[in-house]
Amino acid sequence: MKLGWGEVVLGQVLLALALVGVPACGQEDGCPECQREKCSDLVNVCEPDPDCACMSDCVAHAGIPGVSGCLDECGLTERPPAFGPLEECMATACPDSEDECSTPDDYSPPERVFSNDTTIEGLGGGDLGDCSFDPDLTFDPEGSVLQLQSEDENLCVRLERRNDGAGGLANTNWTLLSMRVGPLGSVANVEDQAALCYYSSHHNFLDWAHAWTGTTRHDLELQEDGHNGSRLYVLHTFEQGPIDPDACAPVADGSGPIGGAIQLFPVNP
Repeated sequence: MKLGWGEVVLGQVLLALALVGVPACGQEDGCPECQREKCSDLVNVCEPDPDCACMSDCVAHAGIPGVSGCLDECGLTERPPAFGPLEECMATACPDSEDECSTPDDYSPPERVFSNDTTIEGLGGGDLGDCSFDPDLTFDPEGSVLQLQSEDENLCVRLERRNDGAGGLANTNWTLLSMRVGPLGSVANVEDQAALCYYSSHHNFLDWAHAWTGTTRHDLELQEDGHNGSRLYVLHTFEQGPIDPDACAPVADGSGPIGGAIQLFPVNP
């Protein structure tokens, strides 16, 4: 029987994984299916980069324990930038050791380094003094209003969103209504729906809120480490990047970065 092209490629991948000592889940197991079902948008972002596409294909069959071996197989010394979000999605959304991606209980993603410099010119884009936080609002990570600030309390984000019910990815489908963002004294207030969008991920494990001030693009990363896991909020700021509400990105989507990623913390936790 003559094998199809896809079967030949799969066979080559599995053979290569075996040669470098990477444990392969196998075509019949759940990791490739889970990757396609729960992380497909991130796969689409990853695939245009050949290095990332190699890692995506390899880990789909090797599972999360095979990441190191897949780096060797793909001839890489470090993860491609677009692979990180995909790896984290697979680790949190496809953890079952029996039929998904075999994420170990002690797994943790590579340590991230944040700039946290809130004094860089151009981070704002507005002229408001602050984000007008409600001092009586206790922080609720699943609430309609999120109040966040940098460690030095010089940069703030106030996000208002609407719960539109259950989404198609076992998640809450959020609509972003407004975002106030920036360092004190240059906070922008974005309310125009054409300049806002919210990406609701599978189980809301890695959501993104995007806002365009007209001069500055802000991409807010909202991450939950599995069900009832720790939370991480990170602001990415860019010079360019008008919003396309019909193609809301599952990653930071601007160009011309202004400073580095800034970690934010809840107000009134």
